[in-house]
Amino acid sequence: MGLFDFFKKNKNETLQESTKQEPVDKPVIENFTIDRIDYYYDKALETYCQMKKISPEDATEEQMEEVWLYAGNHIGFFLTWVIKRGFVGEIHKEYDSEAVSKVMSEEMSGTQFLIDYCDTKLWSEDLDDSLVPFVIAYYEKCYWSDYCNWVINELGDLPMEFIGTWEDYHSFEHVLDEAYARYNGK
Repeated sequence: MGLFDFFKKNKNETLQESTKQEPVDKPVIENFTIDRIDYYYDKALETYCQMKKISPEDATEEQMEEVWLYAGNHIGFFLTWVIKRGFVGEIHKEYDSEAVSKVMSEEMSGTQFLIDYCDTKLWSEDLDDSLVPFVIAYYEKCYWSDYCNWVINELGDLPMEFIGTWEDYHSFEHVLDEAYARYNGK
């Protein structure tokens, strides 16, 4: 065996040792932001003020809170679907189970849950880990378009110009059910 063969063998042994991994029970998913109400707040405020014929400076605190609902309705619908289909993250099962129950029983909207229990931001930790691959594949690429098409075609309205009711959500949830079924190859 020459000197080159000695180094070659050591390199391969080192590579084998460095690629050995301990068995992992569950992949670790880094927490990441999926969507945030503040991304849409300025546009919702502008639209709201035009509809109410007021300037932003004249809006009351109650009206400003209502704007948060306009801006977050699409995220709230998605979060409602997540909760109603049993995909809510462990963080909410552990700390916010009463609020989750209120969404399940339709006493609280998903948008209000997002505001009160998620600090207006939908994070991957708000979801069950099993749903995260679907969210990565669907939410960023297709959800907004699906939501807007539904709002325009089914409600005859425009996004950020309405606060969804439970009747609206029930009319919409099939869109998410169908997207999830397609993702799962059904």
